[in-house]
Amino acid sequence: SPMDDRIRLAEARAIYGAPQLNKYAIDPAKPIRITVVNGNVTLSGVVDNQGDKDVANIRANSVSGVFKVINNLQVAGAAEKEQ
Repeated sequence: SPMDDRIRLAEARAIYGAPQLNKYAIDPAKPIRITVVNGNVTLSGVVDNQGDKDVANIRANSVSGVFKVINNLQVAGAAEKEQ
């Protein structure tokens, strides 16, 4: 929908506008994927550290018109450390 398209664009600007998240916009192999369905945002992909995941979540939640943000970002190397 047009509203979801507006939110998706605003999310991309908010997330990739953060200096520490800018690198994910530059590297096509490691993007933060933003999906918007009826105002609900899902973030997916792999980030380098927990700080990047947290900043992406905070910035995603700051966009107006968003009902809910589901942060499915994975921290690189976190799965190996848990085992």
